[in-house]
Amino acid sequence: MLWRQIRRRLSKQTPDFPSPDLLIGVGHGTHLPLLIARLVCGGRSVVLMKPTLPYPLFDLLFVPQHDRVRRRANVVETRGVICPSVAVDKERGSGLILLGGTSAHFEWSNPDIGGHLEAIVRAAPDVRWQVCDSRRTPDGLRQCLPEAPNLTFRHWQTTPADFLEKTLPRTECVWVSADSASMLYESLAAQARVGVIALPPKRKRGNKHAVSLRKLVADGHVVSSNDGHCLMDRAEQSRFPPENHRCAKIVLDRLLERVG
Repeated sequence: MLWRQIRRRLSKQTPDFPSPDLLIGVGHGTHLPLLIARLVCGGRSVVLMKPTLPYPLFDLLFVPQHDRVRRRANVVETRGVICPSVAVDKERGSGLILLGGTSAHFEWSNPDIGGHLEAIVRAAPDVRWQVCDSRRTPDGLRQCLPEAPNLTFRHWQTTPADFLEKTLPRTECVWVSADSASMLYESLAAQARVGVIALPPKRKRGNKHAVSLRKLVADGHVVSSNDGHCLMDRAEQSRFPPENHRCAKIVLDRLLERVG
């Protein structure tokens, strides 16, 4: 499809489809195809991460603050990962525990995670907890989970792909392991009471994810398991405004105001 459009462009023929207004890329593998698509099809390019290619090649970049990029005219810093936000009523007594696994930034121990989960369940016995692992979770975690009537384990291979998308917006309390940055910000965007299961950082200095977590705790957006395992007896957490609304307005103001 793309190569056909390139050939038509080189031969000065009209493209097979209308020119897009906006091209959005997420993931390093999208950057070069995004630039080629803009060259061939037109439109404005937006990247939702710190790019590996030179910044001036793109029209607009949304980069998390913890990536510490230099200020440029086409760079907008975001508070964490841009996530969808859905405003729905919370189900009383609902809880999720979202677990990542081995990472470049934090140490992981199945027995330690099991200890955190036992403390979470004991601290909130009236909450119906669902534990969800991920592709990165090491084998043997299930053997470290506590046995409790209010705890259900969901393995990622046997859980529907849209489970979190449907469940997270309705969930009242969410614990996320420290290595799972994307799940943490999705939980904040869902306006849940959020706790972070603390993990030892692999590097004391230069660990941007650990620094970002400390700021979230200091600002009152999340609770660290180092400070306790109960979310229900905490005062209402500081509201974390969803970044997707702010960033969408920036795109409209900067790139699409003259379209049409």
